[in-house]
Amino acid sequence: MSIPRIAICQIAYMRELDKALTRAVECIRQAASRGAEIVVFPEWFLGLNPVEVIPNRFTDHLSIMARELGLMIITGSLRVLDNESIKKQQKGLVIEQDGTIVGTQAKIIFHPTERPWFEPGSGISVIHTRFGRLVILLGLDALDGDLWDNARSYQPDMVVMATSPRNVAERNQLQELAISHSLDIQGTVVVSPLLGRFAGQNYIGGAVISHKGRLLSMAGEEPTLLLTEDPQAPLIQLGVTDVSYYIPLTPAPPGLACHARRAIEPEAEKKLLLDWGALLTHEPRLIGQQLLHVAQDNPRWLALAPGIPNQSHDLESLLEQGAAGTYLYPALHHHLPYDPEVLALTPIISRFKRPVVIHTGPGPMPLRWESPIFWDEFLQKIPDVPVIMVHAGTMPPFWDEVIMLATRYPQIYLETSLLSVELLQRTISLLGPNRLIFGSGGAESHFLDEWQKLESLKPLVSAVEWAELSGQRAKKLFFDALSPVSQNKLTVIRRQG
Repeated sequence: MSIPRIAICQIAYMRELDKALTRAVECIRQAASRGAEIVVFPEWFLGLNPVEVIPNRFTDHLSIMARELGLMIITGSLRVLDNESIKKQQKGLVIEQDGTIVGTQAKIIFHPTERPWFEPGSGISVIHTRFGRLVILLGLDALDGDLWDNARSYQPDMVVMATSPRNVAERNQLQELAISHSLDIQGTVVVSPLLGRFAGQNYIGGAVISHKGRLLSMAGEEPTLLLTEDPQAPLIQLGVTDVSYYIPLTPAPPGLACHARRAIEPEAEKKLLLDWGALLTHEPRLIGQQLLHVAQDNPRWLALAPGIPNQSHDLESLLEQGAAGTYLYPALHHHLPYDPEVLALTPIISRFKRPVVIHTGPGPMPLRWESPIFWDEFLQKIPDVPVIMVHAGTMPPFWDEVIMLATRYPQIYLETSLLSVELLQRTISLLGPNRLIFGSGGAESHFLDEWQKLESLKPLVSAVEWAELSGQRAKKLFFDALSPVSQNKLTVIRRQG
């Protein structure tokens, strides 16, 4: 089924009940004005509401709004008395467009401070709505693996995780979980968090709407009405790693095309950031530090360090600061790969054993500086270091030279950007798919074309080989290998607006 238009009201905790109810009504009206079909609220969106049996005057207000505006309302925790047991519980509600409460879900797992006051629910239930099967996971329930397995067994079309992270690490863990869960159920998973201070804790937001493994929209730390189908929202191609994502912090080298833009089409889940222009600046280490800063708080991004001939100290410093590898293009400095100034970088590269990304193929420099075969001596000095040849020579005869090097050096991988489908097919025939690795070779505007080209190879390889080629191989080389570096690097993928 197609995804409905969902609006998440990311709002701060408010103590005054009447003001909180008025704000909720305003959020519903605003969502309706923007075409929302479902409005989702976080836990405690009505503050510490009186504990009453439902329906009551507060839920009646919500039912009136649902009926008046013709939309569905899903709530986070409300304090209620169970209609049958008359025990105090926390429940999320689903109110259909006719104002009927069609289902509730009681919270099951509580914080220690809550346990004396609330009775846990008996289990996860599925709520049948006009949009399909719906499951609500409240608070800590959203993070429990056993409860997720239970929820998944109902084959829900949509899951609402009404839970609130307290810090950046929790927020990003939750966002990753939502994307993964949406892929797991081949449906929609939303995160509806609270903002502000409540019960002695600060909550920082980070609402998410994900669908079938793609991030449709997400919010930062401000009060937000977050909607699906936001024209500025990125789509994340889950499982794909881009090893040559060009982020132009500096002017592009002469003759090197760069059309950076904010992606509103699919983009890779994980990226290796580089800036070719940094190789021509007077302070490449500063640009390298800026790349590290850009990637510092993003679990999907890692930065590569610019390798400048005869500047091994700067390279060593950036690798020590956490750069995931090195990128090289000595032709920009009119150096050949076997020049002593370039070979001086190999002891540092060998010591860290982090991958090297090398520009190969016709570029802006005279062709005598660009020939891949001249990397032979350099490669001999780093036999234990993975090497990725960006563009893989692009076309014969440079492609032939890259193939020759790959035949001689097993640590070489051929990056796919700018290669024609015919040359990609010939590469698979000569080397097998295990020597190819995906990269866009440029900024966001390049990703979709390169990705569509890569998908044409699917019939030629197995499912496992495809997963390795499109992302897992690069993930193992960079993200898994650098787990000590990349741990605790958690933030939003991209903020709305």
